[in-house]
Amino acid sequence: MYRENDSRTLLVIGASQHDATAYHLSGFLAPDPVIALRIGGGSGGKTYLAVSSMEYGRAKKEARVDEVLSFDEIGVTQLARELKSGGRALAAATANLIEELGAAESLVAVPPFLGLVYADELRARGLEVTPDLRLFAGLRRRKTEEEVSYIEKTQRAVEAACAHAVRILEGSEVSGDGTLMYEGEALTSERLRFEIDAELLRRGCAADGTITAGGPQAADPHERGSGPLRAGESIILDIFPVDKTTRYYADMTRTFVKGEPGEELQRMYDAVLRSQEAALAMIEPGVNGKDVHKKVSDVLHEAGYETLAHDQKPGEPLQRGFIHGTGHGVGLEIHESPRVSIADEELAPGDVITIEPGLYYPEIGGVRIEDLVVVTESGCRNLTDFPKQFRV
Repeated sequence: MYRENDSRTLLVIGASQHDATAYHLSGFLAPDPVIALRIGGGSGGKTYLAVSSMEYGRAKKEARVDEVLSFDEIGVTQLARELKSGGRALAAATANLIEELGAAESLVAVPPFLGLVYADELRARGLEVTPDLRLFAGLRRRKTEEEVSYIEKTQRAVEAACAHAVRILEGSEVSGDGTLMYEGEALTSERLRFEIDAELLRRGCAADGTITAGGPQAADPHERGSGPLRAGESIILDIFPVDKTTRYYADMTRTFVKGEPGEELQRMYDAVLRSQEAALAMIEPGVNGKDVHKKVSDVLHEAGYETLAHDQKPGEPLQRGFIHGTGHGVGLEIHESPRVSIADEELAPGDVITIEPGLYYPEIGGVRIEDLVVVTESGCRNLTDFPKQFRV
């Protein structure tokens, strides 16, 4: 975990529009690689951002750093000619900049996904470069009030899109063979997903991978869903867009059934809901995510369902029951630290996490219920304001 008095130099070279670590360190979005650099810890530390001349004017206005530099003034263009490599030039210019700033003797911490070309060039120029996943993950864990407000804004869009989908399900009719009909056509997973994603776009969010899976497809956790939806079968809606302005994600899953569920499906739903309630009651600072995950597994196991914790055989995948972790962090990425699973990670104030137990049986269907919560100083606050309504 990063500490305020950490003396290491922090470095990210990447396209911040796609690299959450680079964006978090710089506060600037660019489609091409930038150099984001933090020298020193505590109040005396300074953050630098180097960008191309094309991005320089915008970076001066938008970046949340102490100083913006252009590639021209740190010699990237000249180095690219000499080295005949844009990647090597970026790293070489970075090494020179670190030396000019008097930090050449410090350890340089980088994300584990830093490009090999960059790392090789930095080391060749005498810098001690060390990948540190926990450090960079830790930088983003404890969300500020502003960050939480961004996530809540995205969450409200998620809920509006889910409410729109529920209205469609409620307005659908059941044909003679059980197929749901809407506006004179079979209601498909594709149509419902389109409606959700379009509603998100209207609210300034972009979705990639929205899940609208029904029946046996709902028993595969990451199956997006295809084909007609049917009455009496579970329909999982998992909605996790990013706000196109703030770049923060939100995440919510609800499971619905049109009409009356079978006895086994209802029993599954009730067990998942109980396990989620038990998990939510545990969330507070200092609680280990693995203990929350164990509680969920225990509740579901006691209800008669298989879980990874109780039923997985060594070397064999478990494909029925509770077959994933309980939750994950959410922020500038849809999956980030901390994990609420078998990982040994204690929760801290400011962590924004999902709690999403589920059960999956192809012959019955799938059930998943997911809320988004922020860990507070004394417990947690649920950022989700949407009912857990099974029947529609």
